[in-house]
Amino acid sequence: MGRAGDLVTVVLSAWLIGGLFVDGWAHNTRAELETFFTPWHAVFYSGFAASALWIWWAVVARRRAGATWRDAVPVGYGPALAGLALFAASGLGDMAWHLAFGIEQDLAALLSPSHLGLFAGGLLVVTAPLRSAWADAALGRGARLGALLPALLSAAVAASGTGFFFMYLHPAFANHGSIDQLRSLGAFPPAQRGYVQDQDIALGVAGIILATVFLLGPVLYLLRRWDLPAGGVLLVAGPQFVLLQALTGFADPELAALGVAGTLAVELLRWWLRPSATAPARLRRFCATAPVALWAVWFGGIALRDGGLGWEPEVWAGALFWSGASLLALAVLTMPAQVPSVQECR
Repeated sequence: MGRAGDLVTVVLSAWLIGGLFVDGWAHNTRAELETFFTPWHAVFYSGFAASALWIWWAVVARRRAGATWRDAVPVGYGPALAGLALFAASGLGDMAWHLAFGIEQDLAALLSPSHLGLFAGGLLVVTAPLRSAWADAALGRGARLGALLPALLSAAVAASGTGFFFMYLHPAFANHGSIDQLRSLGAFPPAQRGYVQDQDIALGVAGIILATVFLLGPVLYLLRRWDLPAGGVLLVAGPQFVLLQALTGFADPELAALGVAGTLAVELLRWWLRPSATAPARLRRFCATAPVALWAVWFGGIALRDGGLGWEPEVWAGALFWSGASLLALAVLTMPAQVPSVQECR
């Protein structure tokens, strides 16, 4: 497709996923929504239509230039065509579902079969520029930010869209660790807690671990192929905090600011450790410590703002440990040590 073509795909993908967040904002802040035909759905589905027309035009233009239909599909865009078909089918199913059963609310909306079909199809579409750049042999490991921009933005859009579907666990959506949150639940001091309050803390810890995957998993994925340039981590992970908090109408905007600040801490750590697939030890050190840096800034900011954390030191320290261990485990699984030769084993 080329860098310019991939950038167009990224812009249209941002339109699509931006429409998803606008629709999510409307459902979170306007409980009276009870119809499929809303301006927010129009933004979402027009983003899909624009993406579909652009990708189809790219294929047809190559076909008219003499390529076979198979060769007319730009490298990395084959799965996107399948994603467009899945998205269209899921969109029709979603309309039929809403007309028959009404509009789902809260958690049910994020687990609806038709919505999951939209997610899967959309993910195949928005990651096309990442696959295209991955296959470009001219993009060496030390490629600069400008050359990698389509890949980085594609990863950011995909990660943010994934985070959307787990908003009920995402720390940027709800502040489970605040002392004010637990006081509002009648759960501070700890002796006053019951089952419901303990479950709120458990959801908060699970959200920290899971959000680590949505935020820094794409960074690890990119590091398999490239040594990220300055600003790469911030570009991939930073927008997710802002978008997830935007779903609440910025009910707690400091969470978005703390998330971006934590991402900057990870950016500094990347500059210091210089993680690379060609230096597995440095890469694993980065994966073990990057989540700790991110969430340490997060917890520290909440504690300063609210006059303390609602979690005991054992809880927030354990969350830091498991976030780092989770990303380290992903690094080990995705880039295992080389299998030794027979001679080395003797």
